[in-house]
Amino acid sequence: MDELDLIKKDWQNITKNLPSYSKEELFPMIHKKSSSSVKWILIISILEFSFWIIVELLSLSQDYNSIIESIGFTWFLRISSIVNYAVLVGFIILFFRNYKRIQVNDSARQLMKQIIKTRSTVKFYVRYNIIFLAIIFIITSAKIILSQTELDPAELWIMTGIMLFILLIILAFFLLFYRLLYGILTKRLYKNYKILSKIEV
Repeated sequence: MDELDLIKKDWQNITKNLPSYSKEELFPMIHKKSSSSVKWILIISILEFSFWIIVELLSLSQDYNSIIESIGFTWFLRISSIVNYAVLVGFIILFFRNYKRIQVNDSARQLMKQIIKTRSTVKFYVRYNIIFLAIIFIITSAKIILSQTELDPAELWIMTGIMLFILLIILAFFLLFYRLLYGILTKRLYKNYKILSKIEV
């Protein structure tokens, strides 16, 4: 069975339990749903950006600052924070552009291209956040562990194991978070993409 036959079969499975719509009726519906999904991706990314700013402001306690200053790591965290916020703002701008562009698409083929671009942007966004979080946590943890000169090797290994365990829990939490929020929206976009591909067949 070639690719065209598979597409037609998928199209039949998608539409067999749905009311019958013409291509002219179906495209505006898919366009509206896709636009709504991209809008929510933009809104969630802005809320997430605001959340991290609030978390950083709340973490600026005297005890936290004294610990960071004691290991000489203030400069690293400040630079990494600036770089991170700059990249996040860049992603938000991309999401906004994707939202604006998807609103003016007037053909199924153009909408399909924009859906692919939006899903790719979301994937890069999620990967960036996970990788950045892991790198910052590992570097900061290593700096803290190495600064504990009073600990013996066995205690250092135990502390390292605890840090790695905490990292795994944090990464698992954020992977689940991104899968629930962005994953649902990108799956909706992919479903719309498949329907649009049948219109173009």
